[in-house]
Parts: sequence; structure tokens; C-alpha cells
Amino acid sequence: MNKTTSRIYRGVQLSLAAAAALTLASCGVGGPVDASKKSEAASAAGEGRTLKLAHVYDAGHPVEKCGVTTLTEKLAGSGITVKSFPGGQLGSEAQALEQVASGALDMSIAGPSFLGVWHEPAAVLDGAYLFESVDHFAKTLEGDTMQKIYSDLKDESGLQVLSGWYYGTRHVTSNKPINTPEDMKGLKIRTPDAPQYMLNTKIMGGTATPMALGEVYLGLQQGVIDAQENPIPTIATAKFNEVQDYVSLTGHLVQAVNVVTSASIFDSLDESQQTALDKAMDAAAASVRECVETAEKDTLAKWKQDGSIKVNEDVDRAAFMDQAREALPGQVSWGELYKEIQASK
Repeated sequence: MNKTTSRIYRGVQLSLAAAAALTLASCGVGGPVDASKKSEAASAAGEGRTLKLAHVYDAGHPVEKCGVTTLTEKLAGSGITVKSFPGGQLGSEAQALEQVASGALDMSIAGPSFLGVWHEPAAVLDGAYLFESVDHFAKTLEGDTMQKIYSDLKDESGLQVLSGWYYGTRHVTSNKPINTPEDMKGLKIRTPDAPQYMLNTKIMGGTATPMALGEVYLGLQQGVIDAQENPIPTIATAKFNEVQDYVSLTGHLVQAVNVVTSASIFDSLDESQQTALDKAMDAAAASVRECVETAEKDTLAKWKQDGSIKVNEDVDRAAFMDQAREALPGQVSWGELYKEIQASK
């Protein structure tokens, strides 16, 4: 199957999937989940607690394949069962997070920009060119600065961050190579629908177009958008390499996704369950990092070999970095925090 045929075939698949989703939605499937009723029913049946977890990533993505799988395995015998709903079944990142805040859902996985809607400093982790390495990223996530931010987020919104998982390093795909900020001008670049993503794209030189992840393939195929930015594993599992000619290694975000619950859900667990959940989250975080780093390396090697998408390494990252680090701090409320984290590497 050549690339053109593959693009058409994938478009038909997604159109059919969209139609099926609408049919299910009309039957009440995929709406908000009443977590309290499920928990009460499980307790009455002596089954322990079943916690529903929603995220937007495909079932083959490391978030599900490595993170959720490890979480489920490590919680065996703890009295907690995690039931996962991948692929945006229960809504977008923003919608799932709102359901957690309202008590309609037990857990969701959301990026820092979405947490920043509830507590602005939490978005700092999504500041373009904040980190220069995954180790610096991991050290910051575990450090006092972010723990204080997560504590304030909990106090302000009732949202409790259970863990931060390495999501990958984000790069730009397009139908032309992106070497400098000048090359971004005039490009309609898909971003997640959160303010910080849009600001990053603007600062890098592009025009941000918010769009749900599940709509991006068709958007690229039909020319509604020109480009998108994501980590390598997401580009691969979403098959964006079928509808884009280049992946330019801009490395503009070394990014986390956060596993989030509500303080009321966490406090409703007994002490042994809380301990088990914390330990399982640590194991899942380690598993996801290993899987993502392996996927990044292996996928790039495969693309270079098979040519399904051209890997552009001739990116002037210093030009992008200088532009972001000069412009970003003055346009956000957490500009000094951004500088502080950069200096802590």
C-alpha cells in the first residue's frame, strides 16, 4: 500500500469510527461516569474499589500499554482495580479533567497546560524549551518546587496529582522541513486546546490551531491544518507519518502527562490502598519512561530506514530556544518560575 492509498484508507477508517462514536453517544455511551455509584456498588458486592481512568491516547501508546498496564499489575490484591478508557472515549483532556473535578470520573491523564487552567503555575512544565534533558525534567517533577505547585493545585481546585509520566519530547511534523523559526511562518499548526500550547506555537513562529487529538489525522489529510507537534510515540501510534512528509526534531517540549484524581476520591481510600496506589504510580512512571525512550529511539531508526517520513535533524534548536526564552517569561504569570527551573539543571 503506497502512502497515498494509505492516507485514503486511514481517512475512511476514521470517518467510520467517528460515525460509530456518534451512534454510541446517542445511546448514552461515553458520557460522564458517576464514580460514586460504581464505587458503592463495588463495595456492596465485596469487590473493593474500581477506579475509572480516562485518557486520549490510543491503546497502543506507552501511556496505556506500559503505564496503565503496570498500574493494573501492581495494584493486584490491593483492593483497587483500575478500569481504563483510552482513545478519548470519555471526552477530551479538558473534559475528562473537568469530570474528575466534578466527581463524575475517578482519574484522568492530563498535560500540565490543562492543569494550568485550574492553577496557573502548573502550566510551567509546558513552557517551550524549559528543559534540556529528560533527567532535568524528572528531577524537577520530583523536586520541592513542583510538589508545592501540586499542593496548591489541590487546595485551590480539589484536583490531586498522583504521578507525572514522561510523555516524550515534542517535535513538529509538516510537509516541508522546519529548520528555523522563519520556516514556521504561515503554517497552521495543530495544538491541544489549552492556552500554553497555543502560546508556545506563536512564540516559535507558527499559527496555532486548537484541535482534539482524534481529529488531527483527518485535519492533516484534508488540509485543514498544515502541521502538528507531538512526541515520536504519539506521532507513530496516531499514524501521522502517513499524512505528513517531514518530522523536524525541534525538541521544544520535554513533557509530562499527569495522572490526576480528586482529593475526595483519594481520601476515601483506606491507608493501605493509598499506599498501594502511590507505589503503583511510581512503578508505572518508571515503566512509561523506559517505554517512551525506547519507542523514541526505535521509531526514529525505523523511519530513517524505511523513509515513511523524512527525519529532519538539521534544526537550529538554538534559534528556537533563544526566541522562546526571550519572549515567554513576559507573557505568562509564572515567568520567574520558568527562569528558576531552567537555571536548576
